[in-house]
Amino acid sequence: MDYDYSISPENKFVHVIGKGNYGINDIKKLVSIITNDKRYNSDFNSIIDIRNVKYTPAVSEIIELSDFFIVMKKSFKSKVAIVVKSELLFNLFKISSHYTNKNNIKTNIFLDSSKAREWIDEK
Repeated sequence: MDYDYSISPENKFVHVIGKGNYGINDIKKLVSIITNDKRYNSDFNSIIDIRNVKYTPAVSEIIELSDFFIVMKKSFKSKVAIVVKSELLFNLFKISSHYTNKNNIKTNIFLDSSKAREWIDEK
Protein backbone atom coordinates (compact mmCIF):
# COMPACT_ATOMS: atom_id res chain seq x y z
CA MET A 1 0.00 0.00 0.00
CA ASP A 2 1.55 3.26 -1.14
CA TYR A 3 -0.08 6.68 -0.94
CA ASP A 4 0.43 10.41 -0.72
CA TYR A 5 -1.99 12.78 0.90
CA SER A 6 -2.15 16.44 1.67
CA ILE A 7 -4.44 18.31 4.00
CA SER A 8 -5.01 22.02 3.52
CA PRO A 9 -6.77 23.46 6.58
CA GLU A 10 -6.83 26.88 4.87
CA ASN A 11 -8.81 25.48 1.93
CA LYS A 12 -10.67 22.86 3.97
CA PHE A 13 -9.47 20.25 1.50
CA VAL A 14 -7.91 16.78 1.51
CA HIS A 15 -6.26 15.23 -1.54
CA VAL A 16 -5.33 11.54 -1.48
CA ILE A 17 -3.45 9.65 -4.19
CA GLY A 18 -3.27 5.90 -3.82
CA LYS A 19 -0.68 3.80 -5.67
CA GLY A 20 0.21 0.14 -5.93
CA ASN A 21 -1.49 -2.95 -4.58
CA TYR A 22 -4.41 -2.51 -2.23
CA GLY A 23 -7.02 -4.62 -0.51
CA ILE A 24 -10.08 -3.63 1.45
CA ASN A 25 -8.18 -3.51 4.75
CA ASP A 26 -5.59 -1.19 3.20
CA ILE A 27 -8.32 1.24 2.20
CA LYS A 28 -9.80 1.17 5.70
CA LYS A 29 -6.36 1.72 7.21
CA LEU A 30 -5.64 4.67 4.92
CA VAL A 31 -8.99 6.31 5.72
CA SER A 32 -8.25 5.88 9.43
CA ILE A 33 -4.77 7.40 9.06
CA ILE A 34 -6.17 10.47 7.34
CA THR A 35 -9.16 10.99 9.62
CA ASN A 36 -6.86 10.69 12.66
CA ASP A 37 -4.40 13.27 11.31
CA LYS A 38 -4.48 16.31 13.62
CA ARG A 39 -4.94 18.63 10.64
CA TYR A 40 -8.06 16.78 9.41
CA ASN A 41 -11.55 18.12 10.04
CA SER A 42 -14.80 16.40 9.11
CA ASP A 43 -15.93 19.57 7.30
CA PHE A 44 -13.13 19.26 4.73
CA ASN A 45 -13.94 18.20 1.17
CA SER A 46 -11.88 15.30 -0.15
CA ILE A 47 -10.70 13.93 -3.47
CA ILE A 48 -9.49 10.34 -3.31
CA ASP A 49 -7.67 9.41 -6.51
CA ILE A 50 -7.30 5.64 -6.88
CA ARG A 51 -6.51 5.51 -10.59
CA ASN A 52 -3.06 4.04 -9.86
CA VAL A 53 -4.28 1.46 -7.37
CA LYS A 54 -4.25 -2.19 -8.39
CA TYR A 55 -7.50 -3.37 -6.85
CA THR A 56 -10.85 -4.43 -8.20
CA PRO A 57 -13.21 -5.03 -5.30
CA ALA A 58 -15.92 -7.65 -5.26
CA VAL A 59 -19.47 -6.37 -4.80
CA SER A 60 -19.38 -7.68 -1.22
CA GLU A 61 -16.29 -5.54 -0.58
CA ILE A 62 -18.05 -2.48 -2.02
CA ILE A 63 -20.87 -3.03 0.46
CA GLU A 64 -18.33 -3.54 3.26
CA LEU A 65 -16.58 -0.27 2.34
CA SER A 66 -19.93 1.52 2.24
CA ASP A 67 -20.76 0.20 5.71
CA PHE A 68 -17.31 1.30 6.93
CA PHE A 69 -17.92 4.87 5.68
CA ILE A 70 -21.38 4.91 7.22
CA VAL A 71 -20.01 3.84 10.61
CA MET A 72 -17.48 6.67 10.31
CA LYS A 73 -19.97 9.19 8.92
CA LYS A 74 -19.19 11.77 11.62
CA SER A 75 -15.78 12.02 9.94
CA PHE A 76 -17.33 12.94 6.57
CA LYS A 77 -19.65 15.92 6.86
CA SER A 78 -18.57 17.41 3.54
CA LYS A 79 -18.06 16.05 0.00
CA VAL A 80 -15.95 13.01 -0.90
CA ALA A 81 -15.05 12.52 -4.59
CA ILE A 82 -13.47 9.24 -5.67
CA VAL A 83 -11.57 9.19 -8.97
CA VAL A 84 -11.25 5.76 -10.61
CA LYS A 85 -9.57 4.49 -13.79
CA SER A 86 -12.18 2.33 -15.49
CA GLU A 87 -15.87 2.00 -16.27
CA LEU A 88 -15.96 -1.20 -14.21
CA LEU A 89 -14.63 0.56 -11.12
CA PHE A 90 -16.87 3.54 -11.83
CA ASN A 91 -19.94 1.31 -11.80
CA LEU A 92 -18.84 -0.66 -8.74
CA PHE A 93 -18.11 2.46 -6.73
CA LYS A 94 -21.39 4.03 -7.89
CA ILE A 95 -23.10 1.28 -5.87
CA SER A 96 -21.20 2.48 -2.82
CA SER A 97 -21.91 6.12 -3.59
CA HIS A 98 -25.64 5.46 -3.86
CA TYR A 99 -25.62 3.62 -0.54
CA THR A 100 -23.56 6.23 1.34
CA ASN A 101 -25.54 9.14 -0.11
CA LYS A 102 -28.73 7.55 1.22
CA ASN A 103 -27.02 7.70 4.62
CA ASN A 104 -26.14 11.40 4.36
CA ILE A 105 -22.54 11.08 3.23
CA LYS A 106 -22.03 13.18 0.10
CA THR A 107 -20.00 11.01 -2.28
CA ASN A 108 -19.58 10.93 -6.02
CA ILE A 109 -17.49 8.88 -8.43
CA PHE A 110 -15.49 10.23 -11.38
CA LEU A 111 -13.23 9.06 -14.18
CA ASP A 112 -11.72 12.55 -14.53
CA SER A 113 -10.05 14.42 -11.66
CA SER A 114 -11.01 17.83 -13.09
CA LYS A 115 -14.69 16.83 -13.00
CA ALA A 116 -14.22 15.69 -9.40
CA ARG A 117 -12.76 19.10 -8.52
CA GLU A 118 -15.66 20.88 -10.26
CA TRP A 119 -18.13 18.87 -8.18
CA ILE A 120 -16.19 19.59 -4.98
CA ASP A 121 -16.21 23.33 -5.78
CA GLU A 122 -19.97 23.49 -6.46
CA LYS A 123 -21.86 25.24 -3.71
